[in-house]
Amino acid sequence: MAKTLKSMLLIPYIITLCSTIFCYCKSEPLANASGFTTDLIHRDSPRSPLYDPSLTLEQQVDNARNRSITRSIQFAEIISGVKATAVSPVVPNSGAYLIEFFMGTPLKQTMAIIDTGSSVIWTQCAPCVRCRPQKFRLFDPKSSSTYKDALCGSPGCSAVGNKGFCDERREKCLYLISYGDGAHSSGSVATETFSFRSTAGGLLRFPNVVFGCGHDNYDKFPSEGSGIVGIGVGQGTLLPQLGYDKFSYCLISIWGSKYDASTMHFGGDAVVSGWGVVSTPLTKRGSFYYLTLEAISVGNKRMQFIYPVEGANAIIDSGTTLTLLPENFYHDLETAIANSIDQFPVRDHGAWRLCYTEAFVMPKITVHFKGADVEWKQNNVFIRVDRDYECLALQPGQTVPVYGSVAQVNYLVGYDVTRNTVSFKPTECGR
Repeated sequence: MAKTLKSMLLIPYIITLCSTIFCYCKSEPLANASGFTTDLIHRDSPRSPLYDPSLTLEQQVDNARNRSITRSIQFAEIISGVKATAVSPVVPNSGAYLIEFFMGTPLKQTMAIIDTGSSVIWTQCAPCVRCRPQKFRLFDPKSSSTYKDALCGSPGCSAVGNKGFCDERREKCLYLISYGDGAHSSGSVATETFSFRSTAGGLLRFPNVVFGCGHDNYDKFPSEGSGIVGIGVGQGTLLPQLGYDKFSYCLISIWGSKYDASTMHFGGDAVVSGWGVVSTPLTKRGSFYYLTLEAISVGNKRMQFIYPVEGANAIIDSGTTLTLLPENFYHDLETAIANSIDQFPVRDHGAWRLCYTEAFVMPKITVHFKGADVEWKQNNVFIRVDRDYECLALQPGQTVPVYGSVAQVNYLVGYDVTRNTVSFKPTECGR
């Protein structure tokens, strides 16, 4: 199946926009098809279709916390196959960053959540039985000359795995994706040309990308999002369909950053090298990427991470804002951090366990992955939750451990899915 999919991939081309983004112009060969870089937009950025100007900083960060807990519960349900009993606010459109792209011929602009925990790509399509509102016009397959439905038994149908099934009457491949909060997306499996804006200028065009064209998309809490771009494990994800085996990202925290966009890199642009790089083994399990967390040190105090699962034991995920740790380990880590800070802590400020209102000096905190030590700076450990309080960006949980996006801020984080490594390099991120 993988060989068949690879044979469908063509060399990317660069295309030029005409007077509007809806005009398709003649393609020119891409000068360097080895890789490219594009922007990632935080969901709470004014550039995001999910941005709500009525929300205060406190509300934005509380929502991010709730999404992190909900997302970790959903991960546990997927991994175990058993619905979790834990109760948490259900927040829709789980994910922290979005990617802009253009679909079809002529081009139609859209923006969707990019998800390292998802194995498929889907977007809302016309005609729509049930669609949530979105900022950009619904993609209409009939308006594109490069859209093709996937047939039963085709490589495209196989790429979406157990989420795809055959409509034998119409000889078409369909899909159904269900989420833990009752939301779902269903429609046709298809191939289409996807184009991405490069930070070097112009658009990069990739034909025959397999995706779900959603005609029935239900969400209890409608928003302005268009869909999901999965970049987790699987042939239906974005990375193998672009023909690359590496991606990396450099994340900013939208709260308090001087920049308005993070960056995402593919192929040759995604290589992480040079001074300060450390690498750790990557394990692919289900649709998730796992690392092996061995310990965390606060100053000279090293706390071993003991977890029932041997080997790879923590999901690394850019879509989960906070880092989720088992209750007992979290308690020991929180205590060690508080004991190392020479300021009076504020306990239980709202839903936040450990906060400070005065400036403080961060202790040295080192995360020990297998073969790689990653040092946390203050913006990896604490986030400002309102004007007066800075709080610990970690949460205790009874679910699978998750290494979230705050812990990855201002690191170039690179995934090599051929060599099965994740690399970290301290970097001033943002554009």
